[in-house]
Amino acid sequence: MRPTRVVAHHDDAKARIDSWWRLPTAAKADEAARGALEVMPWSDGLIQFSVLHAPTEPTLFLQSLWTTAAARDHYVHQVASIPSAAIDDRVPDIERDRSLTEIVAVVAHVDTVADKWITRRLPATDDAGVQALVKQEAARLRGEKEPGLVRATLGVGRDEDGNPIEVIVIEERSGSTHSDVLAYEPFGAITPTT
Repeated sequence: MRPTRVVAHHDDAKARIDSWWRLPTAAKADEAARGALEVMPWSDGLIQFSVLHAPTEPTLFLQSLWTTAAARDHYVHQVASIPSAAIDDRVPDIERDRSLTEIVAVVAHVDTVADKWITRRLPATDDAGVQALVKQEAARLRGEKEPGLVRATLGVGRDEDGNPIEVIVIEERSGSTHSDVLAYEPFGAITPTT
């Protein structure tokens, strides 16, 4: 694995693991972020693993991009427990939440580097609700007049049984964001060596 620039989208990515970690303190959050990058193993189909942190809260957003949902699911069921246990040994008391996400739409505005990420989680109960939310959010993002939106990636989050439970929108932004919105900034990323 080698260090790379944090990006929230690759054209060949079809699936993600989106994870949110809350730590007791900022120092613990930094330690967990470093540890996550150190223990993430190579796994077939992994494109990139990124860690972002919230400067105002001890919260991390971790995202792995995968070539297929099958490759992601193999990692989740066969590999993930090993790095997870390694992190728990280093930094206990992590409150974790995660979603297994299929990428369904991308809205791109400008070709520039983002310096902040905003995650939005919109609950859904069935496929019809998911489709309606994706359509609504895509229209909102395409019509965005506020400067700063670089790209947004929309995904369908599913539970362990494959049922749709939410639409997850990852907004990549440059410049300032509203103070009432939790924005994550890049901490580090790794990609498999080729």
